[in-house]
Amino acid sequence: MLACFKPASPELTLAELAEGSGLKKATAFRLLASLVDTGFLRRDSERNTYQVGAAVLPIASAFQESEALAALAEPRLRRLADETGQTATLALADNGGMVNLSLAYPDRPLRRTTYVGERHSLHSTATGKAIAAALRYGEVEALLEANGMNADTPNTIVTWDAFKVELDEVRRTGWAFDDEEAILGVRCVGAAILDYTGRPVAAVSVAGATGEYEGEAIERLAREVIAVADLLSRELGHVRHDQVSLIGAE
Repeated sequence: MLACFKPASPELTLAELAEGSGLKKATAFRLLASLVDTGFLRRDSERNTYQVGAAVLPIASAFQESEALAALAEPRLRRLADETGQTATLALADNGGMVNLSLAYPDRPLRRTTYVGERHSLHSTATGKAIAAALRYGEVEALLEANGMNADTPNTIVTWDAFKVELDEVRRTGWAFDDEEAILGVRCVGAAILDYTGRPVAAVSVAGATGEYEGEAIERLAREVIAVADLLSRELGHVRHDQVSLIGAE
């Protein structure tokens, strides 16, 4: 029913909303009452019509911010992919997991293939670990309890104690490593992007074949990823005093 509202039709009746959503009037009426109660719609009792309410504004704002971040990150991702020869990705935390928002491929046939919208677990990805390391332990533990710690591969960390050790290392170095934990044969290096409050809003990463992420190559890729994450963080107003900025350890 919310999708029925458009710039050309900002005000609709119960009958119009029922018809537009394909619902029976009684069902539409009950749902409309809930939407009004939660602030997603407003009801004009005199005109007996409905309009979009203020509760949709934070959702629209979040979408606009993610779109703006993707546009901001796009040229940096392209350069990162070109300079490293790896697939570069911008990912957001969403419902306890990670989802790709933007990506760039290197100009070579051997590369990690992904797509915008691809989802993975927070605890098995470099981007997820990077974001988790910038949150309080209690907040991360609650997310993992709510969503579980499934083994995406035999390498996936599946206990809180082991994951906490991993987060401590990410906090120390400023970057996270996925050692075939999300997909067998693929390794990934990621770093968090922080806003002006120090809150992680996304993470940038490079991913590729396992054999290309060994020894000094990992450290080199980590430096490249951190540089891009720091640049994007600064553009969002964050001042990073150390390699990694934390909201708090507890």
